[in-house]
Parts: sequence; structure tokens; C-alpha cells
Amino acid sequence: MNPLTHSSDDRCESEADEYRNWLQSVFDRYHRPLMAYAWRLLDGNAESARDCVQDTFLALCQQPRSAVDGHFDAWLFKSCRNRAMDHHRREKRMHQYTQSIVVETSSESSIDPPSQAIRNEEHELVEHQIQQLPVREQELLALRLSHGMSYKQIAEITGLTTSNVGFLLHQALVRLKSAIATD
Repeated sequence: MNPLTHSSDDRCESEADEYRNWLQSVFDRYHRPLMAYAWRLLDGNAESARDCVQDTFLALCQQPRSAVDGHFDAWLFKSCRNRAMDHHRREKRMHQYTQSIVVETSSESSIDPPSQAIRNEEHELVEHQIQQLPVREQELLALRLSHGMSYKQIAEITGLTTSNVGFLLHQALVRLKSAIATD
């Protein structure tokens, strides 16, 4: 066996193993958040959300690692979003999705029933008011609050400018505050 060929094969195999490990770690970290995001974008359609996420990871496998390194989180969410929007176009319908602003900070079992009932009412009020926002603002709120994305990452995902993201998020929060205050 030629020693030059053998070492080249070993190097290729090692690089392939490293790439597979990297893909596995990306999948492990982002599968659940992408599923939640796609599920919201697709109005709770779990099967379509799974398809979008699967297509997103397949697209990632076709990208050279260098093309997405350093910003693969934004790339994944943008890719997932594009696939969900493609789904809407194919179906010729846009669905609004809901998400929660109220973040539970303590376990439900440690909250007494009257306090839990109040929290549930507040949660329903916020959910209802979020549903009244334009779809774009709902999406931005979901990316910022549910997925912890920065303005820059949201801009990359949605194609907006960073300042426009900030403006729209501010506008959405002002609308929510005003609507909740009048209820």
C-alpha cells in the first residue's frame, strides 16, 4: 500500500468524522428550538414543522462548514423560516401563530391555585393581544423572547435591517402594553 495514499485517506476520514460530530452537535442543540419555531410559523402543524426542520438540516449538510461557521444559528433559523414561508405559498394561505410572552419563573406546583388562576388569566390576555398584532411583529417577538435572538440575528433571519427590527419590536411592545392596559 502506498504510504502517501494511506495518510491522505486517514486525513479525509478524520475530517469526515469531525464534520459528522459537528453536524450532530448542531442538530442536538438546535433541533428543539427549530421545531418550536417552525411549529409556530406553521400554526401548530407538527408534521409540516418536522418537514421544514428536516429540510433545514439537509440544507445545512449541503453547505460547506466554512459558509455557515460563526453564524449557523441565524442561518438555521433563516433557512427554517424560508422553508415555512415556502410551505405557506404552496398551500396559498398564511396562518398566524401564537406564542407566549409570559415566562414562568417558578414551577406550577409551588404556586397556590388562586395565584395560578390569576397567572393563567394574565397569560390568556397576553396571548390574545399578541394574536392581534401584525404577523411580522408576532414573528419578531417570538424570535426575540422565545428564542433569545439578538437584533442582528433577527435581521439576518428576516431580511430586515437591525434598526428596523428594533423599531418594530418597540412598536409591538408599545401596542401590547397599551392593549393590556385598556383590558
